[in-house]
Amino acid sequence: LSSAGTITNLLDGTITSVLGATITAGTLSSVTSISQRSFIEQATLGIPTSDVFTPLPANTTSVLGTYSYFILNTGANPVNTQVEISADGTNYFVDTTGDNPLPAGSVDVIVPARFLKYTRLSYQSATPGAASTINVIFDAQGT
Repeated sequence: LSSAGTITNLLDGTITSVLGATITAGTLSSVTSISQRSFIEQATLGIPTSDVFTPLPANTTSVLGTYSYFILNTGANPVNTQVEISADGTNYFVDTTGDNPLPAGSVDVIVPARFLKYTRLSYQSATPGAASTINVIFDAQGT
């Protein structure tokens, strides 16, 4: 076998090298690199909204390649959402706003447009005095 795309099962055969890895007498002795993206999921459920933007705790996104916020409005009233980014974890910049106002029973996904070390989601009731409830799921892939 001199070349193959994907091999799912190899019986009674010998592999002597795999893309920069050296195999000697059945032992893997040298590997140039092994790459596997990690997956992170963090759910925050049953979050009550108020009249002011309130941030969730920030996610450290410095080692993440792709990340997004899934928002489900489980309450009876519309909500506003925005993603904020920061280099120092203290001073935040509004990076991307959600599909505001997000109606009751609706879903939105916000993907930040810019990169900084910290990223968080902030939320508020779209109508003053008309609280709602949201579920937020942060999903990310490592680099």
